[in-house]
Amino acid sequence: MQSGASGESLGSSFRLLVAAVLVTCAVGAACSLFLLVGGAVIDGIVIAAITYFVFRWSWRATRRKRELLSRGYFAGHRVGTRWLYEELRGREIVAIELPLDYVGSGKYEVHVPSEHDWLATMPAWARERRAEIIERLATVFKRSQLHFDP
Repeated sequence: MQSGASGESLGSSFRLLVAAVLVTCAVGAACSLFLLVGGAVIDGIVIAAITYFVFRWSWRATRRKRELLSRGYFAGHRVGTRWLYEELRGREIVAIELPLDYVGSGKYEVHVPSEHDWLATMPAWARERRAEIIERLATVFKRSQLHFDP
């Protein structure tokens, strides 16, 4: 089980990037509406489609960092055979990795270390917060997918 800091930080430039994308999409939507009202239906539809897909792509691409900023944590994502849970500590992103088992039909089980192993292997910021982190993992996994190691 690997854990620790990811070496990544979250600065104020990210918020500016999200704001710039939102403003750009708003301008694209306004231009599309203007073109549609002006009778340039094809042009308006093309601009609307481009605006929609740019917004959708950017919203997905920034989800992790948006959740880190708003909640202080990201319940995680799969990286190979591990589940990566992350938190924002100041401006630094810290993480723990938990083993995953593929159980079929696109589903996984995440292995949660025993209380003793958790205290022995987790970084200081996560050691006394096992129950809290498990509750956050339960927002992504069903309880039946959380495998508690003995």
